[in-house]
Amino acid sequence: MKNKSYRKYFTDGLLIVFSVLFALFINKLAENYETQQKKDLAILSIKKELRQNYRIIEKWNLKHIEISKRINNIIIGKEDSLKTELIKNKHFNFGIISNNENIVSEMPSNTAWETSKTIGIVSEFDFNTNQKLSKAYKLQQLVTEKTLMGIIDLIFNMKSNEIEQFYAILNQYQLRFREIVGQETGLKFYYKDAIENIK
Repeated sequence: MKNKSYRKYFTDGLLIVFSVLFALFINKLAENYETQQKKDLAILSIKKELRQNYRIIEKWNLKHIEISKRINNIIIGKEDSLKTELIKNKHFNFGIISNNENIVSEMPSNTAWETSKTIGIVSEFDFNTNQKLSKAYKLQQLVTEKTLMGIIDLIFNMKSNEIEQFYAILNQYQLRFREIVGQETGLKFYYKDAIENIK
C-alpha cells in the first residue's frame, strides 16, 4: 500500500515538475519570439531612417559642393561678378554665394536609433551592427551639431562678416564648407555600409 502511495506521489511530483518546466519553456519561447519581433522592427525602422538620412545628406552634399566651388572661384578670381556683388555691401552677404537658398532644407533624423537604445533592443544586435550604427550616428551628430552650427554661426555673426575682412571671411567659409563636404561624403559611406550590413 505504501509503495503505491509513494509511486503516486512520485508520479504526481514528476508531472508537476514537468508541467512547470514545460510552462517555463513555452514562456521563454514566447519571450524570444517577442524579442525577435522587436529586433526585426527596430532594424527595419533604422534602415528606413538611414535611407531617408542618406537622401537628405546627398542633397546637402551637392549643394555644399556647389557653394564650396563658388567660394574657391571667387578666391582665385574666376567669379568677378560675384565678388563685385559681395563687395558693394557693408556686410558680407552669404546669400549671394548660396543663391539666396538655405544651406540645408531638412535635417537627418536619429529617432529610430535613439528609440532602439531607449528600449534596450540594441543589446540584441550583433557587435558589427552596433559598431556600424554607432559610427554613422556619431558622425551624423558631429555634422549636424558642430560643423553645420559652426557655418550658421559664421553666417549670422555680424563682426566676422565685415566687408573689410573680405578674404579672411571667404577663407573661413572655404575651410568650413570643405570640412562639411568631406564629412558628408564619409557619412554617406557609413549610411550605405550600415544599410547593407546590419542584421
